[in-house]
Amino acid sequence: MEHAGSQPICKRLRTTAYYVTGLDDVDLVDFSSAAAYWCAGTVTILGPDDIFCAPQACQPGRSCFEPG
Repeated sequence: MEHAGSQPICKRLRTTAYYVTGLDDVDLVDFSSAAAYWCAGTVTILGPDDIFCAPQACQPGRSCFEPG
């Protein structure tokens, strides 16, 4: 996932907002303390590298990062 003028975010990052507002209305650029994040690959709050999932963490350079 990539938003205009922002860093790309791993395509596996998910949040509960997808199911509330829809994919087109979800902003994964800024961390929200009200959102729950998880990895679609592991289906847990940890990525394959055992690091927590969040917009600021699921960036290029992370071993499990997959561009969207």
